[in-house]
Amino acid sequence: MSGRADTLDTLVRMANQIARFFESQGHEPGALGMADHLAAFWTPRMRDDIQRHADAGGEGLLPLAVAALAILRKRAAPELSRALEDAGGVSVGTERGSDAG
Repeated sequence: MSGRADTLDTLVRMANQIARFFESQGHEPGALGMADHLAAFWTPRMRDDIQRHADAGGEGLLPLAVAALAILRKRAAPELSRALEDAGGVSVGTERGSDAG
């Protein structure tokens, strides 16, 4: 197995672990919480890689993880996200005072 496939497997496993944590909050609140978590704690490369995987069908991802990734996709365009991160801010539309920012 290639290093890229290993990395993707790890990201899927990590995303599913996060999704399992947030499942207790219900689908919509859980997806929002997971999206905030990914925005705050995952690197841009990690988010890009898992987003590409979700866009390609998301094999192995739990439904809550897929929903969270869809929320991230809707919140901000990648160019805006990168500009905000480069400026030292959290990128994906988190509000000041939230747990994710």
